[in-house]
Amino acid sequence: LTRLGLILLLLQYLAEFFFHMARLVCFTDENNEKLFNVWAVVFVVTRLFTLTLYILVIGFGLPRVENQALDPERGNYFSFLFNNILFRMSVLLLVCLFQASVMWRFIHFQLRRWREYWNEQSSRKRAAAAAGTKQQAKALKRDSGYHENGVVKAENGTSPRTKKLKSP
Repeated sequence: LTRLGLILLLLQYLAEFFFHMARLVCFTDENNEKLFNVWAVVFVVTRLFTLTLYILVIGFGLPRVENQALDPERGNYFSFLFNNILFRMSVLLLVCLFQASVMWRFIHFQLRRWREYWNEQSSRKRAAAAAGTKQQAKALKRDSGYHENGVVKAENGTSPRTKKLKSP
Protein backbone atom coordinates (compact mmCIF):
# COMPACT_ATOMS: atom_id res chain seq x y z
CA LEU A 1 0.00 0.00 0.00
CA THR A 2 3.04 2.28 0.10
CA ARG A 3 2.93 2.77 -3.67
CA LEU A 4 -0.77 3.57 -3.48
CA GLY A 5 -0.06 6.15 -0.79
CA LEU A 6 2.68 7.75 -2.90
CA ILE A 7 0.44 7.98 -5.95
CA LEU A 8 -2.37 9.51 -3.90
CA LEU A 9 0.01 12.01 -2.29
CA LEU A 10 1.36 12.97 -5.70
CA LEU A 11 -2.17 13.58 -7.00
CA GLN A 12 -3.14 15.59 -3.92
CA TYR A 13 -0.01 17.73 -4.08
CA LEU A 14 -0.52 18.31 -7.80
CA ALA A 15 -4.01 19.67 -7.15
CA GLU A 16 -2.70 21.82 -4.28
CA PHE A 17 0.12 23.10 -6.50
CA PHE A 18 -2.36 24.34 -9.11
CA PHE A 19 -4.48 25.94 -6.39
CA HIS A 20 -1.56 27.85 -4.89
CA MET A 21 -0.26 28.89 -8.31
CA ALA A 22 -3.73 30.19 -9.19
CA ARG A 23 -3.79 32.20 -5.97
CA LEU A 24 -0.36 33.67 -6.70
CA VAL A 25 -1.41 34.66 -10.22
CA CYS A 26 -4.65 36.11 -8.84
CA PHE A 27 -2.64 38.27 -6.39
CA THR A 28 -0.66 39.74 -9.26
CA ASP A 29 -3.55 40.08 -11.73
CA GLU A 30 -7.05 39.90 -10.23
CA ASN A 31 -8.76 39.54 -13.61
CA ASN A 32 -6.84 36.40 -14.55
CA GLU A 33 -8.72 33.35 -13.27
CA LYS A 34 -7.70 30.79 -15.87
CA LEU A 35 -5.56 28.83 -13.40
CA PHE A 36 -8.52 28.55 -11.05
CA ASN A 37 -10.39 26.77 -13.83
CA VAL A 38 -7.40 24.47 -14.36
CA TRP A 39 -7.32 23.82 -10.62
CA ALA A 40 -11.04 23.00 -10.61
CA VAL A 41 -10.57 20.40 -13.35
CA VAL A 42 -7.48 18.89 -11.69
CA PHE A 43 -9.28 18.80 -8.34
CA VAL A 44 -12.25 16.88 -9.73
CA VAL A 45 -10.01 14.47 -11.69
CA THR A 46 -7.93 13.89 -8.55
CA ARG A 47 -11.01 13.02 -6.52
CA LEU A 48 -12.31 10.64 -9.18
CA PHE A 49 -8.90 9.01 -9.60
CA THR A 50 -8.58 8.64 -5.81
CA LEU A 51 -11.92 6.88 -5.60
CA THR A 52 -11.02 4.62 -8.50
CA LEU A 53 -7.69 3.66 -6.96
CA TYR A 54 -9.25 2.93 -3.58
CA ILE A 55 -11.94 0.75 -5.11
CA LEU A 56 -9.41 -1.16 -7.21
CA VAL A 57 -6.89 -1.70 -4.42
CA ILE A 58 -9.10 -2.21 -1.37
CA GLY A 59 -12.11 -3.74 -3.10
CA PHE A 60 -10.39 -5.99 -5.62
CA GLY A 61 -6.67 -6.13 -4.79
CA LEU A 62 -6.60 -7.05 -1.11
CA PRO A 63 -8.86 -10.13 -1.39
CA ARG A 64 -6.33 -11.67 -3.80
CA VAL A 65 -3.42 -11.47 -1.35
CA GLU A 66 -2.00 -14.96 -0.83
CA ASN A 67 -1.02 -14.76 2.81
CA GLN A 68 -4.10 -13.73 4.80
CA ALA A 69 -3.48 -15.82 7.94
CA LEU A 70 -1.60 -14.97 11.12
CA ASP A 71 2.11 -15.69 10.46
CA PRO A 72 4.53 -14.28 13.07
CA GLU A 73 7.59 -15.74 11.30
CA ARG A 74 6.97 -13.55 8.24
CA GLY A 75 5.90 -10.56 10.32
CA ASN A 76 2.30 -10.87 9.25
CA TYR A 77 0.60 -10.07 12.55
CA PHE A 78 -2.41 -8.03 11.52
CA SER A 79 -3.39 -9.02 8.00
CA PHE A 80 -6.06 -11.39 9.24
CA LEU A 81 -7.63 -8.47 11.15
CA PHE A 82 -7.48 -5.93 8.37
CA ASN A 83 -7.96 -8.07 5.30
CA ASN A 84 -11.50 -9.26 5.83
CA ILE A 85 -14.59 -8.18 3.96
CA LEU A 86 -16.10 -6.19 6.83
CA PHE A 87 -12.99 -4.07 7.36
CA ARG A 88 -12.42 -3.53 3.64
CA MET A 89 -16.02 -2.45 3.00
CA SER A 90 -16.04 -0.11 6.00
CA VAL A 91 -12.79 1.52 4.80
CA LEU A 92 -14.26 1.87 1.30
CA LEU A 93 -17.42 3.39 2.76
CA LEU A 94 -15.43 5.89 4.83
CA VAL A 95 -13.27 6.88 1.85
CA CYS A 96 -16.30 7.30 -0.42
CA LEU A 97 -18.12 9.39 2.20
CA PHE A 98 -15.07 11.59 2.72
CA GLN A 99 -14.55 12.12 -1.01
CA ALA A 100 -18.27 12.83 -1.46
CA SER A 101 -18.21 15.46 1.31
CA VAL A 102 -15.12 17.11 -0.22
CA MET A 103 -16.77 17.18 -3.64
CA TRP A 104 -20.02 18.49 -2.14
CA ARG A 105 -18.21 21.46 -0.57
CA PHE A 106 -16.25 22.04 -3.77
CA ILE A 107 -19.37 22.03 -5.95
CA HIS A 108 -21.16 24.46 -3.63
CA PHE A 109 -18.12 26.73 -3.63
CA GLN A 110 -17.94 26.70 -7.44
CA LEU A 111 -21.68 27.29 -7.83
CA ARG A 112 -21.53 30.26 -5.43
CA ARG A 113 -18.54 31.66 -7.31
CA TRP A 114 -20.26 31.28 -10.70
CA ARG A 115 -23.49 32.84 -9.36
CA GLU A 116 -21.55 35.85 -8.09
CA TYR A 117 -19.79 36.16 -11.42
CA TRP A 118 -23.04 36.04 -13.43
CA ASN A 119 -24.77 38.48 -11.07
CA GLU A 120 -21.86 40.87 -11.48
CA GLN A 121 -21.99 40.54 -15.26
CA SER A 122 -25.75 41.07 -15.40
CA SER A 123 -25.54 44.13 -13.15
CA ARG A 124 -22.83 45.55 -15.42
CA LYS A 125 -25.04 44.97 -18.46
CA ARG A 126 -28.02 46.58 -16.73
CA ALA A 127 -25.93 49.60 -15.72
CA ALA A 128 -24.58 49.95 -19.26
CA ALA A 129 -28.08 49.64 -20.75
CA ALA A 130 -29.47 52.22 -18.30
CA ALA A 131 -26.64 54.62 -19.10
CA GLY A 132 -27.25 54.08 -22.82
CA THR A 133 -30.97 54.86 -22.55
CA LYS A 134 -30.27 58.01 -20.51
CA GLN A 135 -27.83 59.19 -23.14
CA GLN A 136 -30.35 58.45 -25.91
CA ALA A 137 -33.09 60.31 -24.02
CA LYS A 138 -30.86 63.33 -23.54
CA ALA A 139 -29.88 63.25 -27.20
CA LEU A 140 -33.54 63.09 -28.28
CA LYS A 141 -34.47 66.10 -26.19
CA ARG A 142 -31.64 68.13 -27.61
CA ASP A 143 -32.41 67.07 -31.16
CA SER A 144 -36.03 68.25 -31.02
CA GLY A 145 -35.01 71.90 -30.67
CA TYR A 146 -32.83 74.15 -28.61
CA HIS A 147 -33.42 75.47 -25.13
CA GLU A 148 -33.67 79.14 -24.44
CA ASN A 149 -34.50 80.38 -20.95
CA GLY A 150 -35.83 76.93 -19.99
CA VAL A 151 -38.28 76.79 -22.90
CA VAL A 152 -37.85 74.55 -25.91
CA LYS A 153 -37.73 76.67 -29.03
CA ALA A 154 -38.36 75.11 -32.40
CA GLU A 155 -35.99 75.39 -35.28
CA ASN A 156 -37.11 76.88 -38.62
CA GLY A 157 -40.35 78.10 -37.07
CA THR A 158 -41.79 74.61 -36.51
CA SER A 159 -43.33 73.65 -33.24
CA PRO A 160 -41.82 70.77 -31.31
CA ARG A 161 -45.31 69.52 -30.49
CA THR A 162 -48.04 68.50 -32.87
CA LYS A 163 -51.17 70.60 -32.69
CA LYS A 164 -54.51 69.07 -31.93
CA LEU A 165 -57.14 69.58 -34.56
CA LYS A 166 -60.17 71.42 -33.33
CA SER A 167 -63.41 69.73 -34.11
CA PRO A 168 -66.22 71.98 -35.58
